[in-house]
Amino acid sequence: MKQISNRGSTLIEILLAVAILAIALCAILGAYISCFVLMATSKNINIATNVALGLMEDIRSAPFTDLSGADLVINNQPFEQLSTHLYRCRFSVGVLPTNKIVVYMNDTNPDLLELTISICWRQGGRVIGEDTDLDGVLDAGEDKSSPPNGIIDSPVELVTRIANR
Repeated sequence: MKQISNRGSTLIEILLAVAILAIALCAILGAYISCFVLMATSKNINIATNVALGLMEDIRSAPFTDLSGADLVINNQPFEQLSTHLYRCRFSVGVLPTNKIVVYMNDTNPDLLELTISICWRQGGRVIGEDTDLDGVLDAGEDKSSPPNGIIDSPVELVTRIANR
């Protein structure tokens, strides 16, 4: 006949089990919080991409003769000339957290315009994209491209060329 032990768990064994459980719960909670941050980032990237695609379609639907950087207006904002063949337009939209959209137009080739749309925004305590102060201007230290390209880059950046037909 087997003898049943009346001996219970010691305090050290219980504390060790609780410590292991606490560590496991902290790891699960950390992964859960990270998933929420990634979900918010994914949502904002999706919104920004749709805004950029809409802007690009609006510009592409205009007659080529109306696409002069000096005269073009987007979202009630005129383009400003940055250099001989580079123009910039900057504005914000209300569907994203604090943001700045920058549209660059390069007309080096008069029959083939290059259009770049970059969208930067503030999410949590950081800015997504190179425009850290969200002013639409590439300030010193913001151009992280290698080699520096002289325009604001972002995870949501669309580039297209529009040909004169």
